[in-house]
Amino acid sequence: MKAIKLIVYYLLGLFGILLISATPSLFRSGSLFDISSYLEECAQLFFQVVTPSEWVYLYKGNPEPLFPFLWDSYQYSMVVFVGGIMAGLTLAFLLALGTMFLPKWAKEIVTRLLDFLESVPDLLLAFMLQLFVVWFFKQTDILLFDFAQVGTDRIYILPILAISVLPMIMMYKIILMLMEEEMMKQYVQMARGKGLEKAFILNVHVLRNIGKSVFHHSKIIIWTALSSLFIFEYIFNMNGVTNAFIGDFRPIVVAAILIMLYTPFFLLYQGSEVFIMKNREAAEETNVKMNTFIGKTSRRNNGFKQVIKGIGDTFKNVKFLIGFLVITTMLLVSVVYTMTADPLVEKVMHIYEDGKIVSAAPHEPKYVFLGTDVLGYRIWDQLLAGAKYTILFALSIAFLRVALGFLLAVPYAFFLPSKLQKGMSKVVDGMYFLPLTIIAYILVSPVLMMPMGGFETTEMERILYQGIILTLLVVPLLVILFGNEMKGLMREEFVMSTKVLGGSSIHLLRRHLMPHLSARIGIVFGQQFIQTLLILIHLGVFNLYFGGTKTSFDPLLADPPRSTTYEWSGLIGASKDALMTGRWWYIFPPLIAFMILIFSMQLMIRGLKEVQQRRVGVAVERSSWWKNWFTNKRSSPIEKKPVKREAFVFTHHEDSWYHQERKKG
Repeated sequence: MKAIKLIVYYLLGLFGILLISATPSLFRSGSLFDISSYLEECAQLFFQVVTPSEWVYLYKGNPEPLFPFLWDSYQYSMVVFVGGIMAGLTLAFLLALGTMFLPKWAKEIVTRLLDFLESVPDLLLAFMLQLFVVWFFKQTDILLFDFAQVGTDRIYILPILAISVLPMIMMYKIILMLMEEEMMKQYVQMARGKGLEKAFILNVHVLRNIGKSVFHHSKIIIWTALSSLFIFEYIFNMNGVTNAFIGDFRPIVVAAILIMLYTPFFLLYQGSEVFIMKNREAAEETNVKMNTFIGKTSRRNNGFKQVIKGIGDTFKNVKFLIGFLVITTMLLVSVVYTMTADPLVEKVMHIYEDGKIVSAAPHEPKYVFLGTDVLGYRIWDQLLAGAKYTILFALSIAFLRVALGFLLAVPYAFFLPSKLQKGMSKVVDGMYFLPLTIIAYILVSPVLMMPMGGFETTEMERILYQGIILTLLVVPLLVILFGNEMKGLMREEFVMSTKVLGGSSIHLLRRHLMPHLSARIGIVFGQQFIQTLLILIHLGVFNLYFGGTKTSFDPLLADPPRSTTYEWSGLIGASKDALMTGRWWYIFPPLIAFMILIFSMQLMIRGLKEVQQRRVGVAVERSSWWKNWFTNKRSSPIEKKPVKREAFVFTHHEDSWYHQERKKG
């Protein structure tokens, strides 16, 4: 029975891959949605799937057997990817174990350093690794690693290092969080009270108990790293599945590549859950159904006051406030600049001194602030003009994802039968094994890339379509996430008591679920904002820009692809080869701007987490010296008095010191 379920879920995943692979046919006739063309393409694709003679790859116009041709590139990509994942997970375990023995100040330094590395886009990380290898070679004449594939010589070390960084950071934070939670449990306190060493407790008990949680969290890390794999292959010029994907974009080839990526990770995770891991869902099953949706509720309405108080507490957090002010300032400056600048982006072709040309486009930063691109357009002006599109679009996508995910999670969690919930959860879990960047590329490339005769859609249509696609790609995952959060809260005693007393569903949502879910929703919103920025960067590398990509088909002009909106991902895509020509000022300003945005949102997320922890009674250290100084200055002499804390003493025997002192009086 379990094997049949696994096969059914796998076949459903393959069916979804085939439907996605045929989507470019929706835009062949110059319209946004040509359903008849799509159905014809689907029928043809299904015919090719059941006809092995149609499994061919067109390599330079010559047909090659599909899977034998793809296997070499696929094997190369998987060796690099698995090597990077294993290296990252190993470093994460060692670093997390070591951190548990560090003093607080050293732990804070490690955390801050990893937070900074997490805000670095994967594209910038690849460029920095390449620049370091080149710089070290110039200084010492020693080539540490090959930084790009040339011909048939394959590179491994540098791509593996690049892929391992993000999984290492994400898994380190997850393992450290799980360890700290596990160390607070009663059995650990008992073991420490018996005199067991901390290292023994961690290695023998804690690591064993967090293993299942680490395994489940690694699914999200795999999903994130798969998207980065395609970017690293492109930057390092690797002859992996990315080249095969771009070389022949027919639906049968796209489907074959996605199936080859999907299958091993599906079997690893879904097979483990079905056959190996114990199913505890039956033991945890409880009645989480809602009462009558509209019924009696409390007349006293303090919901608005609670919302205002929650917002006020959030903005009192320094980290949240700094991140919010940075993002808001960048947005306002861009809007004001757009309304007042004339021209919007200045073009400087030549710079003269004493009647002589001293610089021609592209200009270095020593002639023009932040320099210009090859067509003479100022990088600084483009950053100011495009900031509003980047920020507003990422905020809109994050908001739509979270709003739709939450609204759809309510009927999913409370009104669907449990068997249907499990089936939907298994099907949606399959999305974790498909790289989000490639799926987005397949869906948006027919609309954003200008065809030979020019755009057949308006800019607003392209923006709306791109927004819809990037929103819907993640909504199913958020529905499951929020649904599981709601089901967990419905098992709490205070919610069960409210149901017994006849509280309506609206009352439960408004008064009990929302106060607990609000901070979680805010954190997920910030994460989706960051993910949207990364997707924009990835699409920009493949010349798919926000609002559309203008491409020159004139062989004499040969202008690079350009964005129609000056959005930041367009600046990155148009200048991704700048480092090879020594024009670093093309690429670093937009990448640094993206990094500032990501880091600011990370600050807001950390601030939200701290506010939520204080609400539920978890102590949060305030390590900001200037904030403590300011608090002490404002405090009254009475408030400055130290607070007496109760001491907890563990006793193991009636002859202990504690009992002897009590007997004395």
